[in-house]
Amino acid sequence: METPPPTENKPRFQLLPSSWATRGGLLCLLWGLAMTAISTVNSSWLAVPPVNRPLEAVKADYVSSDSCRSCHPGNYASWHASFHRTMTQVAAPENFASKMDGLELTYGALDYRVDRKGPTHSVRTKPKGTAATAYGKPQDIVLLTGSHNLQIYWTETGEGRTMGQFPFAYIVAEKKWAPMEQTFLVPPGNKQVYDKGDWNNGCITCHVTNGRSRPSEDGRYDSQVSEFGISCEACHSGGRDHIAQNRNPLRRFAQHWSDRPDPTIANPARMDGPTATLSCGQCHSISAFQNLERTKAIARDGSNYRPGMKELDARWVAQPNSTDHPVERAELLQLYPHFFGDSFWPDGMIRVTGREMNGTMASPCYKGGHFSCLSCHEMHPEKTDAASLATWKADRQMKPGLVESDQACLQCHQAMKTKITAHTHHAAGSTGSGCYNCHMPHSTYGLLRALRSHQVSSPTVRESIEHGRPNACNLCHLDQPLAWTAAKLTEWYGQPVPKLEPDDRELSAAAQWLLKGDAGQRALVVWSMGWEPAQKASGTNWFYPFLAFELNDPYAAVRFAAWKSLQTLPGFSGYEFDYTMDDAKQKDALARAYQKWWFEVRKPDHRFPPQTILQPDGMFRQAVFDRLLDQRSKRKILLAE
Repeated sequence: METPPPTENKPRFQLLPSSWATRGGLLCLLWGLAMTAISTVNSSWLAVPPVNRPLEAVKADYVSSDSCRSCHPGNYASWHASFHRTMTQVAAPENFASKMDGLELTYGALDYRVDRKGPTHSVRTKPKGTAATAYGKPQDIVLLTGSHNLQIYWTETGEGRTMGQFPFAYIVAEKKWAPMEQTFLVPPGNKQVYDKGDWNNGCITCHVTNGRSRPSEDGRYDSQVSEFGISCEACHSGGRDHIAQNRNPLRRFAQHWSDRPDPTIANPARMDGPTATLSCGQCHSISAFQNLERTKAIARDGSNYRPGMKELDARWVAQPNSTDHPVERAELLQLYPHFFGDSFWPDGMIRVTGREMNGTMASPCYKGGHFSCLSCHEMHPEKTDAASLATWKADRQMKPGLVESDQACLQCHQAMKTKITAHTHHAAGSTGSGCYNCHMPHSTYGLLRALRSHQVSSPTVRESIEHGRPNACNLCHLDQPLAWTAAKLTEWYGQPVPKLEPDDRELSAAAQWLLKGDAGQRALVVWSMGWEPAQKASGTNWFYPFLAFELNDPYAAVRFAAWKSLQTLPGFSGYEFDYTMDDAKQKDALARAYQKWWFEVRKPDHRFPPQTILQPDGMFRQAVFDRLLDQRSKRKILLAE
């Protein structure tokens, strides 16, 4: 009988070492490994780029604003507080100007509802008036534009990074939702302002830094940006080389004590006027593309323009009365016959906001080579505490002492300092003696209000007769006819009196613009009726019936401006009016406002001057009123902001 083989004496398995110290060390090690694994998984998950909106991805020489912060904390702080930064934002809850969770609105034939789940807001639609069960599939709101006046909301479309639009905008000051087309000066009945993909091929040009629309042949977009909003590198050029070279402490020290500009970065404050202005004008201008192939390359790879260059990349700043780019100009007008007419007055002065470079370029100041946007504005104020930055933002980022001050002009026109009243023929310190009010009047429109022209010019009656542009004098003296203005300009400055029609000799120019002018003229005049200097110069008693009448204007933007001006008048503070209501309700609102004025506010013993087209008791001179209203301009006005 064979001897059985020896049994293998294997050691017994132990889950933990017998030593308590060793056990503790092993548990700590396992805990650390587990946390590392979880962190790695989470990081990997968080790093997955979104597929339903444009992607933020630095490219070429860009490095993002975060890279600037450590060396330039003050400049970073002022930029971070600016409205430039929030021009476009990812739709995170903290970036919304208004609470939207549970918001319900109706537009056209659809009901809309916005709900929030975690950090994500989404919108659903259903046929108007149907049960809540009819709401369809939610679409995420993924991007926001604006944070100051209006906030606009962009949605996913299910077509990659192609953007759609929530059809409402939020008016920040009014805390009010309004259909998009009723927040712009566009013809009544105009369809939605932006269609699917318009953000990708339009807004991306200026509302982000280094945008690349990246269209595909199937009509979708795979858009990318180096940074959402207008960041440091939009004005200072890509910072990659600047950072690389300034890692050398000796170079930084030498640069700090040198008066020479750092060639690795652009600084508009050190540039000549036209070059500095172009840094702003790459966005704040009306421009047109000049080369189809280069345009396609820009859409794919981004623009090669960098601040400091003398010209834009494949674009030109389009001035109506210039003779440059004759071939491109002819092609442009063949494709878009109303390209200039929708944004400029007939003489070529810009009439829509956001395009300040066009006005600046046409100014005599600009042609000297020194004047630029930075002559009056500053992007990085010296004081960066929260209160100072809030004031700076509210003052339109003006330099200290230049807000509504003659000093903005006197910094160059120093000889005028001792003879202002002799030049203006208005009392010292009065609004009529202010440089801005005569040479930069509120003849530009946008953001639901009138804004100052950035084309420095002198008022004439001819500009109103020949081009329809309300002149500075009659935008302040709203009660006066053009003949009164012509007489003053002849007496004071020797301007020849142009040929005037009988109405221009006898009737208020502003009243005429309200009745027979186009929508752009009407918007400027009703806004001016709420402007305090004009109220003091013109008296306000006769404003009421005109502003009440304009609550039923065909253009929503005009109704809005009339309502806001009406609220500034005695007896109408806080007056409620929904400027988005339908025509029948507008007519009712007109009647109520008129009756309130007639029975509650109007002073029966007050006599109204005839040039205001009112009878002495305040009733309209009906025959004149009807005749002028019959002449109202039927031209459709679309001011593309």
